[in-house]
Parts: sequence; C-alpha cells; structure tokens
Amino acid sequence: MQETPGLSSSDVTSTIGFMLTLVGLIGTFFYVHLSNWLREILELNSKFEFNKVGDTEPRKQARLECRFQLRRLLNHIPLLVASVISVFIIAILIIARNLIAATQPQPAVIPYYKNAAIWFLIIYFGLTLYLLLHGYIVGFSLRSKLNPPSDPPVNP
Repeated sequence: MQETPGLSSSDVTSTIGFMLTLVGLIGTFFYVHLSNWLREILELNSKFEFNKVGDTEPRKQARLECRFQLRRLLNHIPLLVASVISVFIIAILIIARNLIAATQPQPAVIPYYKNAAIWFLIIYFGLTLYLLLHGYIVGFSLRSKLNPPSDPPVNP
C-alpha cells in the first residue's frame, strides 16, 4: 500500500469514528425497520390463526384483511434494504482497513477497532439473517395458508 502523506493517528481515529457513526445511524434505522416488519408479519400470522376457523362474516373479513396486508408486507424490500446496507457496511470496513494500512506507525487502538469490527459483523449478519429468514418463513407459510391449493375438479 502507498503511504498517505500527512495522515496522523488522530486523523485515522477520527475518520474511523465518523465512519462508525454512519454505520450506527444506518444500522439503527435498518433494525427499527426490519424488526417492525417482522413484528407486523407475526401479528398478521396471529390474526389469521385466531380467525382461520369459522364462516361468520367478521372472521371472513379478518381473513380477507390478512390476505391484503400480507401482499403489502411480503415483498423484496426488506431483502433489498438489508443487502444495500450490508454492502455499505462492508465498503466502510474496507475503506477503514485501507486507511489503517496506509498509516505508519499504526495507532495502538487499531487491534481494538479490529476486534470490535469482527464482533459487529458477527452480530450484524447473524441478526440480519435471523430476522429476514424468520420473517420470510412466517410470511410464505401464511401465504400458503391464505391461498390453499384448490381441490382438483371431480369428474362424474
């Protein structure tokens, strides 16, 4: 790597702090969005389970509402947002790594940054995968319950 002229340890530390702030802001926004999405799908599943039996008008109406709400919730947007934010986080970490590699001598705090980055990535990707997979599994399961395959026609 090329050495960056005029780059001090405090420059590296403050730049990495700024990048971590960006990751924190975006990550917080994303997790609020993703956890609300999962909560809404779980609530919808509960509503369907409560109203799945019976032919009274309120229960039929509730099942119809579930069908419409599921169309709104079960789409590609959570996966798209998760992918874009994940790419952003990885890009920030690559920029930070290159910035650290270009700084000589390296600040003494760098091993702590690296350790925190590893734990952050484990937690971030673990939670992201769990929330997305759980939400999509419940959503697709609910969709199959709401739209059961019709019985084949009976030939006389």
